Amino acid sequence: MADAPTPPLVGTVVHGAGRGRGLGFPTANVSPDPGTPAPPSGIHSGWLVRRTTGAVHRATISVGTNPTFCDTTEVHTEVYCHDPSDEVGDLYGERVEVWFVARVRATATFASVAELVLAAREDIRRSEALLDSEHGRRVLALLS
Repeated sequence: MADAPTPPLVGTVVHGAGRGRGLGFPTANVSPDPGTPAPPSGIHSGWLVRRTTGAVHRATISVGTNPTFCDTTEVHTEVYCHDPSDEVGDLYGERVEVWFVARVRATATFASVAELVLAAREDIRRSEALLDSEHGRRVLALLS
């Protein structure tokens, strides 16, 4: 884990394929501003900051091409907020910052959707632990 956090990915929440919601993990698909830094592909833990309200949400972030579905080569940034969706609300069109705490794992191709869902549950569990770590709390303190 790095001692200093990378600058946030800044962008606007856009409509995606809707696949995450169908799998039980609704995501905010963030279209990054041109030139905004992004980490390498993989699953990451981090914080989503809503610029309009200042609210901060615990998050697990996927940066990559969704290889299990093999339907695109375009890199997507998808943010799953750990808070219940009724607390997060509608993010479409909203400008957000995504602060990365640590990489959870590399992007992987799964043999089935069921395997992907099991991995996503484990990713969220690991992300929670990273957000509760000393480094995760230091990154959160920068957002205050």
